Amino acid sequence: MKKITLLFLLFAQFSFSQIDSLITQLQTVPKDSTKVKLLNEIGRKSFNVDIKQAFTYLPKAIELSKELNYTNGLIDSYKNLGTAYFYLRKYDSTKVYWRKSLESVPETNFKKKGDAYNNMGVLYQRLSKVDSSLSNYKASVTYRLKLEDSSYVARSYNNIGALYRQKGNYEEALQYYFKALPIYKAYKLKKETSDALNGIGLLYKDLEDYDDAILYLTEAYEIRQTIQNPRLIASSINNLATVYYETDKLDKARTYYKKYLDFAEKMNDKRALAGVYSNLGNMSMQEEKVAEAIDYYTNANKLFKSIGDTENVALTFINLGTLVYNQGNYAEAHDYYKEGLENAEKSGSLSYQKDAYLGLSDTHHQLNNYDAAYESFQKYRQLQETLFKKDLSEKVAFYQEQYEAEKKAKEIQILKTETIKKDKDIALSKSYRNWSIVFSVLLIIMLVLVYNRYKIKQKSFQLKETLLTKEKIASELQTKLQKKELELKAVELSSLTMKSLQKNKLLEELNNKITEHKGNETSKAILIKELNDIVKQGLNFDDNWETFQKHFTNVHPNFFKKLNATYPNLTNNDLKACAYIRMNLSTKEVATLTNVTPKSVKMTRYRLKKKLHLSAEDDLKNFLFEI
Repeated sequence: MKKITLLFLLFAQFSFSQIDSLITQLQTVPKDSTKVKLLNEIGRKSFNVDIKQAFTYLPKAIELSKELNYTNGLIDSYKNLGTAYFYLRKYDSTKVYWRKSLESVPETNFKKKGDAYNNMGVLYQRLSKVDSSLSNYKASVTYRLKLEDSSYVARSYNNIGALYRQKGNYEEALQYYFKALPIYKAYKLKKETSDALNGIGLLYKDLEDYDDAILYLTEAYEIRQTIQNPRLIASSINNLATVYYETDKLDKARTYYKKYLDFAEKMNDKRALAGVYSNLGNMSMQEEKVAEAIDYYTNANKLFKSIGDTENVALTFINLGTLVYNQGNYAEAHDYYKEGLENAEKSGSLSYQKDAYLGLSDTHHQLNNYDAAYESFQKYRQLQETLFKKDLSEKVAFYQEQYEAEKKAKEIQILKTETIKKDKDIALSKSYRNWSIVFSVLLIIMLVLVYNRYKIKQKSFQLKETLLTKEKIASELQTKLQKKELELKAVELSSLTMKSLQKNKLLEELNNKITEHKGNETSKAILIKELNDIVKQGLNFDDNWETFQKHFTNVHPNFFKKLNATYPNLTNNDLKACAYIRMNLSTKEVATLTNVTPKSVKMTRYRLKKKLHLSAEDDLKNFLFEI
């Protein structure tokens, strides 16, 4: 540790001396483009030493660039000042100056234009504005493709791949990662190559393809060791540890987590330390090493507290409560759950509040505090209902948004039709004018032209009548289609409402049963059995495959028949997944319907493509829509 501190101090002294030297040089430089470049260099070098200096020298660079009408200097000055704000996480100011830098770049300067769009993509990605980020990354690709050095294009490809992975569009993410990877390797860019390999490995981890995940993450780790970047090495170690943990290879996971722990301690990264302690605690709890798990969770809790992360503090307290509860220490578990609840309320996490109330209900029950147990269970149930309603309202909002989008699209189509009609009227008017000129000049053939004109008008009238008839028929069909679509949407919303009513009815029945048996110790076994039956009934009330298949077949008569004929090895779950995709349901909606996580739904679709013999480039939705 002493060596690391000494090296840091030497680096800091060197950086300060460099900046001091540049500031001294600034006094003798003439007021021209050289001075602008020097001001920008001082500003950039201040980022990692004393960032306040950047806000002294970069505004001066902007003013001098404007005074000299020095475009390149102004572009760089805006960009550097935006970067200084980015370091301070003042993203609104970053956006202002990076946008000014982008607008200052001429269209013919492909490199700077591509870099500026890429910066905007990074900013919007940090702000979780995925669509805006993707739009800017793709704009950067457009300009970078015009450069001879294709490594810049690869950087944009890699960024787009990371963005698609963030959105959960794994196939598109892979395509962009594999576009970037060979370019990086061709240019022997080790750091960028390791970034692409790391992204591919994490993507395969998300898809639960753990063998490929370990393959790519290990290759990234080996490259990062050769470039000796501590943060990148630590990141790779943590990723490998996580994959081994998810595959229950706990010995390997623990080895990598302890390596990561060393790096986190050297970098004094409290958040990273807290995270690894929490993961080690999870593994120890899984192996029933209670004392070790408590020690790890306690260390994680202290670190999360020190950085003000109340949500993770709540989680570690709940984990500690579960750990000692399983050991029969109910009073101690109660205290941990209570601490977890208080921190969950501070962070606003409804999910952790729900878990804490359930734990408190169980501990009160074990401590024979039945009124408190019932009260905690009521709070747990209310939060569960709130979370369910929140999910339901999001679905209703989604359907409303879809309806509004379709309505707007129809309005646009009407405007287009009116525009086409006006264009036809103008064209027809021009035609009449031309004919008038011809009539005035060619008087000799006037009678012939009049006759021809009469014939043309007669034919035009007939065509117009035919066109009006067709338009009327099309309008009637469109009206019927709109009515049908509105009916379908009404059915969908009714279905959602009915499900909500059924769930509420189930919860009300649970409450009645608890109230009915409250205080009656002799009927406890009967109460538990009745509650268990009601819960099973509630979980399975909408899981009737035969009923679903019957209704779906009424709408799509030959869908299952064709699938079974072509792919006889498909299971009922596979057929149900195909049906949900054919119904154009989102991943989140399918997860809610089937009581699984969105990640499991994505994995099901990934495996389904393999069963249907589709390649990575084939689109599963389009394939099923063609059946």
